[in-house]
Amino acid sequence: MTFEEALKHEENNEPVIYNNRKYYVVGYNKSADMFTIREVSGDPLFTVPIDAKPEELS
Repeated sequence: MTFEEALKHEENNEPVIYNNRKYYVVGYNKSADMFTIREVSGDPLFTVPIDAKPEELS
């Protein structure tokens, strides 16, 4: 997806798919063209933020 599409997912708190798993977009770095995502989990204490490029998200 594009950077703008991923940003809308963050604003609307909608999950994205990365490596066949659901994640929430929790931050971004436009200059590096990267998003920080956090896995959708029943226990948020055990999820770890991951950086991903917008084109890797769907």
